[in-house]
Amino acid sequence: MKKVILFLTFAALALGSCSEKKTSADIHKQQDTIPMMIMQIQKCSKLYTAEYHIHKIITHDDIMKLKGSFLSHDFNINLPLGKRKIAIPMDATLKAYIDFGKFSESNIKKSGNKIEIILPDPKVILTSSKIDHKNVKKFVAITRSNFSDEEMTNYEKQGRASIIQSIPYLGIIELARDNAARILIPMCRQMGYKEQDITITFRKEFKINDLPGLLDKTTIGNENTQN
Repeated sequence: MKKVILFLTFAALALGSCSEKKTSADIHKQQDTIPMMIMQIQKCSKLYTAEYHIHKIITHDDIMKLKGSFLSHDFNINLPLGKRKIAIPMDATLKAYIDFGKFSESNIKKSGNKIEIILPDPKVILTSSKIDHKNVKKFVAITRSNFSDEEMTNYEKQGRASIIQSIPYLGIIELARDNAARILIPMCRQMGYKEQDITITFRKEFKINDLPGLLDKTTIGNENTQN
């Protein structure tokens, strides 16, 4: 039986600088500011907008059993002194970013004085994970072998997989949108738009089934792992 207990803390980041130069008075008027806005937003490049530090305890509990049948009756007996238990503390870091490198006019909708910026799809990276070996707790009965390095590696992989599966429940996607808005709204105001006329959104509300497309596959499985 495997149980996973998840404790998480998170800190929102709005890293990277999108250079915001003051525009001329002409731009503040009714001129078309879209090309300049696109250029300024593209300067944001890859904007890291959220970071979560996760502490997870991976537990494993197995019991040696004797199974069989006797006189047409099945039996399943837990053997005494046949237990093994382990609790593995694991720390991991998740980061979310939005890549504005291909931001274009298709990401902007303008209607009168109102403007809507449709953000590129966010990406989430598991940037690091490590086992806290000093605080690993285990019990191994004298009749059982100790946990092998291969088993420990498999438990760590299970822990990373569980963290990735938990992403939709962490709120990191919405946090990425909110922090991107904190960068882009002042930029739009510099170009003459009123804050109440500015909308920052994603192209859709992402669901659990969308998660595979939001993972940065260049790092999944290749993150900075420390054992």
